[in-house]
Amino acid sequence: MSAKAVENKQERPLFDRFVGLIRRNPNMLVTMGWEAYRHKVGININRRFFPTWSPLPGYLHLNLTRRCNLKCRMCIQHRQDNGASDELSWYDPARELPLEVWINLLDQFKGFRPRLYVTGGEPLLYRGFPEFLLAAKKRGFVVNLQTNGIRLAEAADFLVDLGVELINVSVDGPQETHDRVRGKSAFRRTVEGIRAVVAARRRLKRPGPILFINSVICKDTLGVLDQMVPLALDLEADFLHLLHTDFNSSANVAVHNRLLSPEFAQVHGLDLVSPSLPEGEYYQSEITREDLPQLLAGVENARSQARGRIKLIFHPELPRELIEPYYFDLKHPFPQKCNSLWKTCRILPDGTVSPCLHMVMGNIKEQSFREIWNGPRMRHFRRVIARRLFPGCARCCSRVFS
Repeated sequence: MSAKAVENKQERPLFDRFVGLIRRNPNMLVTMGWEAYRHKVGININRRFFPTWSPLPGYLHLNLTRRCNLKCRMCIQHRQDNGASDELSWYDPARELPLEVWINLLDQFKGFRPRLYVTGGEPLLYRGFPEFLLAAKKRGFVVNLQTNGIRLAEAADFLVDLGVELINVSVDGPQETHDRVRGKSAFRRTVEGIRAVVAARRRLKRPGPILFINSVICKDTLGVLDQMVPLALDLEADFLHLLHTDFNSSANVAVHNRLLSPEFAQVHGLDLVSPSLPEGEYYQSEITREDLPQLLAGVENARSQARGRIKLIFHPELPRELIEPYYFDLKHPFPQKCNSLWKTCRILPDGTVSPCLHMVMGNIKEQSFREIWNGPRMRHFRRVIARRLFPGCARCCSRVFS
């Protein structure tokens, strides 16, 4: 049997499960089709002919909470030990939206259902998490849950029976590595959660959820990249998602904040919570040039191991020759293009609509999402980003790299 035939044979069960999910929720086909159209065609048309306006997004990032039960070494969530600034209201647990506000947001999308990327912090910590998912599925939304897996075992039957389509679980390596990155006993609890989802999927005879293992490439995980494919296969995952680190440097952040200043924001009709990138609210990569051979070998080894066995996705998808400048040259002339403002939006725990860089477009407690999505602040920001990116965008996972 040829290598291609083996690969096709491996893909068939996954394809059948996608078909099963579409039969269970026909809206999934429309949602996926709209996302694909926007990604391949629609956004380019918008940017050329209607550069500041956009149809409703293909998916929404919903940060139900910023609280988390882990403190991972490379996480870009607010990293200061003395708590968040009072101005960053979305970090305050007391200001998390009540359930009825989130449900009202769902009701605003009647006739059009973007994929819901439900994340945090750790979304399972949100007090109304089960009720929110019930409301979303009752209305036919496609749900993509991002979790660290610590509470996944106790929620597994509920998530599978409810028909959640996609679950992304963070696993950064075998036990010693994962626990060094995320905390003592994290690996055991996360693996228990993943196995509970797989067991529930089998026991309840459900096609989903499709299971993604997310693993961040960083200094701590370089030595175990060759173990990630076997680990994902052992956990019966459908996809392995290897993410190049989001990082920045103090020098680059200082330049960014001088350029994206309160004065700049005022002139361009933007509402900025300053500083755009607070000192400490970013990760500084620890990978050195001496690590480059190991990094390149690990990437190629993962590709080889995955072929015909599991779907492997790198994000961003970098050709070999761009991995070195990605990690060691923040000024490398990658394409100055980001489509994020035309395809998605992030809604924070207190209702703030903030696509990135501490820009505030509005709040869903005070305005409808449609008013915010093509409101004056969002259109001003699209106009700015269409002309240029900022130093703080250097390694954002939403921009274009090749």
